[in-house]
Amino acid sequence: MRWPLIQVGVAPVTSATPVCSPPPPARSPRLFPIRALASSVLSLIPFALLAVAGLFAAACAGDGEAPAAGPAPPAFAEGPRATPTLVPTVIIPAGGRIAFISLHSGVPEIHTVFPDGSGLMRLSDRSIQDNSYPSWSPDGSRIAFTSARDGNAEVYVMKVDGSGQTAITNNPASDAFPAWSPDGSRIAFVSGRDGNSEIYVMNPDGADQTRLTDASASDSFPAWSPDGRRVAFESTRDGSSDIYVMNADGTGQIRLTDDAAADFTPAWSPDGSRIAFSSNRDGDVNIYVMNSDGTGLTRLTDSRAADGEPTWSPDGSHIAFFSDRDGQREIYVM
Repeated sequence: MRWPLIQVGVAPVTSATPVCSPPPPARSPRLFPIRALASSVLSLIPFALLAVAGLFAAACAGDGEAPAAGPAPPAFAEGPRATPTLVPTVIIPAGGRIAFISLHSGVPEIHTVFPDGSGLMRLSDRSIQDNSYPSWSPDGSRIAFTSARDGNAEVYVMKVDGSGQTAITNNPASDAFPAWSPDGSRIAFVSGRDGNSEIYVMNPDGADQTRLTDASASDSFPAWSPDGRRVAFESTRDGSSDIYVMNADGTGQIRLTDDAAADFTPAWSPDGSRIAFSSNRDGDVNIYVMNSDGTGLTRLTDSRAADGEPTWSPDGSHIAFFSDRDGQREIYVM
């Protein structure tokens, strides 16, 4: 299950500056919509992945308009409403830039911007369609992304100013969803080259492409653990979409969730102890969290709307996600 969201990522840097103090912990999750970046900067697009520091940086950027609303969702019963104020944020990287996808020009384009909305820079050529899924290298010097500029989806890498765009995969099938390992030595990605979607890894220059999964169903959305030793992913190999984890070399594949509904988009906590994910197991798409071994399953949101794409704050104190609970797709934190 997917719904229109936005794709963003933040450039990692070595130093950090506290820009806001986190709020005191609440007994139950408190939800805050973030409306800090102007709609001219962020546009809603299909198939999103989030990178948390950019979202939390946006909360301190100042006043602005909410992203343009998509089609109105179906009516749903009124539930607890989120407080319509900006939430104080955690420490964010000094000088970090947010990478995101915009449809402002009518085609997907990759941009970067500072957390306060200044310094907007378009990195991809608007004449080239289907640039998506930006993923920062750990040192912030490069961005991996997906592009179908040559007729089918391939993984590309470019410098942070948009120069040096180079395809690092070249296959008749689709290669997409790049994810840098924490040490920057490998990039995980999804490819259909062997007949169905499987997870592969490669060097940042495209060398040594190695298949990690081998299932008759779809394996997708790889997410590295913070220590780089494991990869969480979603798979339909057992009939429904569930969350799995494996060692970084593809061994030790273990199913963490087991439900007839769909569990998807895993996200590791910064300390590697927990995994947040989206699920419609209770009828509506909500955010759940579990221990990294699959125990301790806890539902975090309870909405009749779609709450999805969880992403952790750098210190693990907050989770950002998308929701259309107020009639338009917005970013919330809890």
